[in-house]
Amino acid sequence: MVSPLTIRAGQKEFSRGVAVHRVAGLLARRQYGKTTIAARVALRKMMKRPGHTVIFGSVKLDLGREIVRKEAAALQAAFQAFSTDALQIVDAQTGKNISPKGPISPISPDDFAELYEATRLEFRLYHSRSIYSRTKVVALNTAAVGETGDLILDEVGRVKNFRDVVEAIMPVIASNPDFRCIYTTTPPPDDTHYSFELLAPPIGADLPVNPAGNWYQSELGVWVLRITAWDAYADAVPLYDDDSGAPLSPEESRARAHDKDAWDRNYACRFVLGGTAACGLLQLDTAQRRGIGQSQLFQVNNDLEFDQSLSYLTNQFRIPQSALRIGLGWDLATTTSETSNPSSLTILQQIGQDLLARAVITWKTADPDVALERVRRVVEATRPRRLCIDATNERYFAQMCRKELGPLVPVELVIGSETIDVPGEPAPITMKQYLGAQLVAELDDNHLTLPPERYLREDWRLVRKEKGQFVCEPDANGRHGDTFDSTKLALRALRSTAGALLTADGISTGNNALRPGSRLR
Repeated sequence: MVSPLTIRAGQKEFSRGVAVHRVAGLLARRQYGKTTIAARVALRKMMKRPGHTVIFGSVKLDLGREIVRKEAAALQAAFQAFSTDALQIVDAQTGKNISPKGPISPISPDDFAELYEATRLEFRLYHSRSIYSRTKVVALNTAAVGETGDLILDEVGRVKNFRDVVEAIMPVIASNPDFRCIYTTTPPPDDTHYSFELLAPPIGADLPVNPAGNWYQSELGVWVLRITAWDAYADAVPLYDDDSGAPLSPEESRARAHDKDAWDRNYACRFVLGGTAACGLLQLDTAQRRGIGQSQLFQVNNDLEFDQSLSYLTNQFRIPQSALRIGLGWDLATTTSETSNPSSLTILQQIGQDLLARAVITWKTADPDVALERVRRVVEATRPRRLCIDATNERYFAQMCRKELGPLVPVELVIGSETIDVPGEPAPITMKQYLGAQLVAELDDNHLTLPPERYLREDWRLVRKEKGQFVCEPDANGRHGDTFDSTKLALRALRSTAGALLTADGISTGNNALRPGSRLR
């Protein structure tokens, strides 16, 4: 860890930059001194503004006792280097001064670490007997960062549900032009982590070796100072051999590393593609770029917006129906709360080997009749070969939809938890895994064209592959991979032959396209 009194070129540059940019990121190699510079920034703001609050959010409070104590020691050393009689350590819960003699040095490292670990640690800088500024240490989660003031968020690349944390803090920054937010981190190990999207450099950014690092603006508008192992080495900050302790150049260090991806993240500060996301970022980007002008996402909030989506579909499908091969997938939801997942309907068109999602329509409604009527109108406008409905959780409503829509279109109810035998698989797999794997394969094979909206990309990136299973945790807005699910159901609708001339029940419930005036497609 860098000495608190040592000012490195990159640390000096970041101090200059945060005075210019209200929201800024520090992307630096491991053990460069990110916590130290964060403490310096906090102390400077405390000295400048009487009565000001700085919130220091630490993810390491969730990562184990030893890491907590190392972080606490680094923060204590950073503040201690600038200690004055006016600077005190306080138990935030009781308000008791833990360093009654004045400077913060008398408190023992163990006492300091215990306060840190309990998130009761507070630094107070007194401007008078009754007015003080403070830096308060909290655990980095949505509940803990609710206070107003400057925000310093440490090691954000390891924060769980970081997107939700950012959503919670940005109203604080927007409420006062004097408030600032600082992110410090190395790139995350999983490219689905929101810090990947928030802080990664633009494609093709020119970032030459520089002892002070390089500033760039991420695609989401955040100014970031990147300091790699090469930048630090140019500032006479080497890495060291694990065995002998001899100084190493970045090239020598990387050559000896067993896990090159980990080295690239931690020392080269590269945003390495990979992790648990089921859908690759580059593959999604390609599919969405191809969808510009060809495909559209509609987030429907009222009947007028739904009518607009229907008008779009009508214009898209004016050509003779016999020339089209269309499948519909409907992921059901009948709730309207802010955190509930929406219904999603995908209209998927097959053109040779290519699969074009002409439209994806999402909405929230608690009225089943409204949902049913919307799907009926889409069916009448597109005349698909089949409609597949997810009946895993809302089976009764799905059965009612099959009964109502059966005269218009073959309806297949798909239950994700049911298992099927798949050739080449050693054991039966669930329908959820089977259909998810089919859709990801089409994405990987570059056959998909998708709406270019960010909402869809973020929704698809929520879907993860863990131990061979597709899993998805909802985000703060209630998204739950719903557009991914409706598209995999639409793909099923294009390919399925379930019920085809096999049983009377299959025909009568519309599980195959056999009705007066129609033919199999």
